[in-house]
Amino acid sequence: MSAPAEAVPVPADGLVITGWSAVSAHGLSRRDFADGVRSGLAAARTEPDGPRLPRPDACLVPDLDRPGLLGQDYSYTLDRLAVMALLATDQLLADPEGGPVPRTDERTGLVMGTTMGGKETMAAVIRGSLTNARPFYVDVGLIPGCVMNHSAGAAAIRHDLRGPNATVGGGRVSGLLALNYARRLLDQGRADNCLVGSAEEFAPTQAWLEQAAGTPGEPAPLLGEGCGLLLLEPASAGQLPPLAVVLDVSTGIDVDDDPQAAVASCARRALDRAGVTPEEVWAAVPTAAPTPEGAAEHAALAGLVPPEALDRIPSMALLGDTGAASATLQIAAVLVIAGADPTAAGRVALVSAVDRDGTVAVAVLRLLEVTS
Repeated sequence: MSAPAEAVPVPADGLVITGWSAVSAHGLSRRDFADGVRSGLAAARTEPDGPRLPRPDACLVPDLDRPGLLGQDYSYTLDRLAVMALLATDQLLADPEGGPVPRTDERTGLVMGTTMGGKETMAAVIRGSLTNARPFYVDVGLIPGCVMNHSAGAAAIRHDLRGPNATVGGGRVSGLLALNYARRLLDQGRADNCLVGSAEEFAPTQAWLEQAAGTPGEPAPLLGEGCGLLLLEPASAGQLPPLAVVLDVSTGIDVDDDPQAAVASCARRALDRAGVTPEEVWAAVPTAAPTPEGAAEHAALAGLVPPEALDRIPSMALLGDTGAASATLQIAAVLVIAGADPTAAGRVALVSAVDRDGTVAVAVLRLLEVTS
């Protein structure tokens, strides 16, 4: 094993990740996620209730429909997407284990990434409009869940977050697009700190959409769900110990129908702007999406970074295809593994994402003294 990279001072004008939370098929808590990632084992597969699906199993968040999970005032009106977002926010802002939590106020922003919001809720409203006696005879209680920013709004209301509130729709790239959006909010002085992350729910509608979008004749992908959240703060005013410095987030578009080249180009640009070389990358984490674009993404990173970098973090495929939640969960997984490796401090991690529409993004992080 090579000697650990020398720790570098955190630039006063840099942005740092000072907290994280995750809700996934490993469990409802951050600890469940950390234990699951460190185990290197696949998340438990379950058989979703409801109508016939393209495949009988999925990596579902356990106990998400447990009565009273969020308290009587919330759980009965929310879809799975919003419940996961609220659970992740609760963990970050009201640590159940009694750890330190940040102060929030009218200068705290929230940026959430998603594919298109609650797909099953949208489908239910559309179905009701087409099948009920009148087009407007729909369940009005479902309508808020049809709005893309429902989860971000619900989290802000629950925790009185009165700063900028935004939702970014970008498929599997959503988490990194949201991180870049939050960086701009902080750089421009629009917020003092930001909760930033992404979420995806499993639903029959989503399962059929993914099957229809895939290659004809190919088996249906194993789908998952989850939500990851990060706390992003200026290094000079961070309330909690910094876990990683965000050196750069670069985005791109595959205009040549060559996702491998697009990912490689975006990754090189991000590393150049971060001031590090590909050889310095300690861990590289692709989305592991079960698509041609996912395979091309892995190939692009394999041709760029040291071989061992791609093996340090367990594959995100162990959680199933978590869609929009992927990139934030990838970052959380990096922090988990780095927290168990004393040689990780000062090292560089690269997180990438690519979606079938051609959107590409890469984040470069400098790991600090991480505890998970």
